[in-house]
Amino acid sequence: MVYGSGVADAAADDRLDAVFAALAHPVRRELVQSLARADAPLTMGRAAAAHGLSPQLLNKHAAALERAGVVRRVPRGREKVLVLDAAALAAAQHWIGEARAFWEQRFDALDQYIADLEDESA
Repeated sequence: MVYGSGVADAAADDRLDAVFAALAHPVRRELVQSLARADAPLTMGRAAAAHGLSPQLLNKHAAALERAGVVRRVPRGREKVLVLDAAALAAAQHWIGEARAFWEQRFDALDQYIADLEDESA
């Protein structure tokens, strides 16, 4: 369920599951960070070399990120480049923000409850 909506959106939940599952692997998180910092899209070859991965292993990780919608592999001449697609990350960030707001509200209410109990006992 998406925080704050009160209604489960199965498609949105599936997309979030895919993003979080893709980002669960440290190599994929490093790859996303590299793409976010890069001035231009990275070729598959440059990305593999930068992360010390074989082309086959990079392809496996890129495919997981692509299925989640986090990256796209775009043909450029004879090579493919990895392009970060921030929309999927923005959806995950939005969900995290809603979860944070929900829990901050709950903790604030708990703090108030404890303060009220302390006032009653004083």
